[in-house]
Amino acid sequence: MSNFQIRKVAVLGAGVMGAQIAAHLVNANVQTILFDLPAKAGEPNGIVNKALDGLKKLDPAPLASPAKAQYIAAANYEQHLEKLRDCDLIIEAIAERVDWKSDLYHKVAPFLNDHAIFATNTSGLSINTLAQAFPESLRHRFCGIHFFNPPRYMHLVELIPCAGTDAPLLDQLETFLVATLGKGVVRGLDTPNFIANRVGVFSMLATVHHAQAQGLGFDIVDALTGRYLGRPKSATFRTLDVVGLDVFAHVVKTMQDNLADDPWHSYFKQPDWMSKLIEQGALGQKVKRGVYQKVGKEIQVLDLATGAYRVSDGKANDAVKDILRERDWAVKLGKLRESSDHQAQFVWSIFRDTFHYCALQLEHIANNARDLDLAVRWGFGWDSGPFEIWQAAGWQQVSGWIAADILAGKTMSQAPLPAWVTEAARTGVHTAQGSYSPRPLAGEGQGVRAAGGNQARSTLPVYARQLYPDALLGEVRSFGETVFENAAVRMWHTGDNIAVLSFKTKMHTVDNDVLDGVLRAVDEAEAHFSALVLWQTELPFCAGANLLQLMQGVQEPAADAGMFGKLKGAVSRVKYTVAGGGGMGDLFNAATGNVPKVEAVVAKFQQVSQRLKYALVPTIAAVDGLALGGGCEFSIHCTRIVATLESYIGLVEVGVGLLPAGGGCKEMAQRAAAEAKGGDIFPHLKRYFQNIAMGEVAKSAEMAREMGYLRASDRIVLNRFELLHIAKAEAAALTATAYRPPLHQAQIPVAGRTGIATFKASMLNMREGGFISEHDYQIGCRVAETMCGGDVETGSIVDEDWLLDLERKHFMELLATDKTQARIEFMLKNGKPLRN
Repeated sequence: MSNFQIRKVAVLGAGVMGAQIAAHLVNANVQTILFDLPAKAGEPNGIVNKALDGLKKLDPAPLASPAKAQYIAAANYEQHLEKLRDCDLIIEAIAERVDWKSDLYHKVAPFLNDHAIFATNTSGLSINTLAQAFPESLRHRFCGIHFFNPPRYMHLVELIPCAGTDAPLLDQLETFLVATLGKGVVRGLDTPNFIANRVGVFSMLATVHHAQAQGLGFDIVDALTGRYLGRPKSATFRTLDVVGLDVFAHVVKTMQDNLADDPWHSYFKQPDWMSKLIEQGALGQKVKRGVYQKVGKEIQVLDLATGAYRVSDGKANDAVKDILRERDWAVKLGKLRESSDHQAQFVWSIFRDTFHYCALQLEHIANNARDLDLAVRWGFGWDSGPFEIWQAAGWQQVSGWIAADILAGKTMSQAPLPAWVTEAARTGVHTAQGSYSPRPLAGEGQGVRAAGGNQARSTLPVYARQLYPDALLGEVRSFGETVFENAAVRMWHTGDNIAVLSFKTKMHTVDNDVLDGVLRAVDEAEAHFSALVLWQTELPFCAGANLLQLMQGVQEPAADAGMFGKLKGAVSRVKYTVAGGGGMGDLFNAATGNVPKVEAVVAKFQQVSQRLKYALVPTIAAVDGLALGGGCEFSIHCTRIVATLESYIGLVEVGVGLLPAGGGCKEMAQRAAAEAKGGDIFPHLKRYFQNIAMGEVAKSAEMAREMGYLRASDRIVLNRFELLHIAKAEAAALTATAYRPPLHQAQIPVAGRTGIATFKASMLNMREGGFISEHDYQIGCRVAETMCGGDVETGSIVDEDWLLDLERKHFMELLATDKTQARIEFMLKNGKPLRN
């Protein structure tokens, strides 16, 4: 079917997953209908309407903006099945019961059009078994589509065909999932729990087993199995609480019932303590009690010895911490294995048994090692997949250790390693040519090749948009040809006449060398290229200005821990962030004895922003992750912003007692004036002022557009690996129209002293009510004076330089205050704001 387009999607089932899948569909501007049973009383669509209301209350938010909820149409199976005829994709997401799914399939099948794809969002039931309940004439359009929870944030979708699924249909669906919904697709085999859950759940079961064997408490296990191992901070048992103990038990039961021949089958059972918690209704985070519970501000953990909850205070032993901090996997695993510390033996054991399991099951659950590693990374939030870690630690060495432990009876299963693992020439499973596959694979025009070769990445056209896909250990990656490079930045190109500038500083913060680098890059782009794209080779885009380096010219920041909110692999969201990344040290000398130098650097920052805005070639900010403070200021001055949906954008300088002085206040005031179109400026200025004065961060690119950081002409990208491709396409489109920069605006009307007085009155009420401190009030007053154009009549005309001068003036005066310096120092020491 050529040029097949998915225009409308129906989701069957308004439970936790169904409603959130529907939410992510409208995040991607896909017309969506959400179905469920009719309510027994009242509004027939009451079940769906309740689910839609619930979407707005969930944290992390399933909707990129609360306003998106209105675009999900509510429907029920009794009144609205005719609506299915207009749908190109139907996703079934009801409870994991084969009989219930079968009944629903029989009910809806007569209403499907002749090209619709029907997919079940099962987490582990057999696709072929479910297909038997589907009309035989339609089975070629049936498959599995397994989203991970929460669907907005989790990158992985497993795509599983049944025996009769049309191959072109899978290609069409994969293209839609990758480009439209922004997902990482892995083709799974029809085996219980597919790939990610099969490996991830086994790893958790191994952790449970070895924790019990070593007598380790839940909180100690979590202290050992989180970020130290490159896994989410929620580690093991906190993750179980988030997932839900009942959900985890269901997945384990699927393995227990359907994997009788698995050498590890005896471990596929929920432990007694988990059964007891489930019986008590202590299912985890959704009921506020599971392995952990929160009492007031105190986090408590279940103590197996007493059966009661106690304060959670488990820690890794110091010697084990030192081992876990090792960056070299060979050293880390070697020391863990050799150590006599029971915590170290525990960690080595869970790695060893997970490696063992993956090696033996690879041919049964995945097409190749790449799919297994990416499924675990994308589905469980690991920084590296099991095979990547094994390969990084030395394939032959680790293989020998595993084999020795099998012989010594230390492993959970005595099954020998498969022959391919111990091949003398093997150095790993990921190479520049592809990843190892133990399965016979169909080659293009070559029939079926023998098992045991490397399989390259998919050649579906949609992947041509991923110029730099998620990398695996062993793959060769080259970021173009260098134009110039120094310690702070690198400018490069790939031969297409579009230059790319990437920062090299930690968290891509802006220091004096970065400022110089951007200025040089704009000059180079104007002289030799058609456009300039600011794009980072890894997250984030830019976490703000490194004020210590900007003020004192230091080469490396003294400290940067705790300066920024963290984006997590499993749940990407900002808790609290501030600009000013990097240690700032003692600012007293910088703010008093070194004022001319500080002000000169602030002026240079403004110069860079203006240079990006008025460059003779288009400048594109390709934003992914954090774009805070100075990073936001760079972005809003570029010709276009192309931002991933999961971009967190804001002018947050008030968090350290300052105001945006890299053109941020100026640009927002200028936008407000343009929106007013000669009318009253104040209503338009108000939202920009509130954003800056409150340090508001947009928690998605959609919200950034609503807050005014993104313009109507800026683009939102769902798949972060397509970001550079789309940024380049946007640059090319601008160039094709004989791009000219905007004209310098010499006449900007401002709100003046009346606007300042109105803002001050509002803030005075907040101060008197105890909502803001005296220093908050003083900062807000300076933001108001800057954005309103200073002490001038309402409607007075100023230019950009006037507003930039006001920015610098108020920035420097705030920096000289004791309370701003205290805020900066407190943020450095504690990683959270001081409201003094």
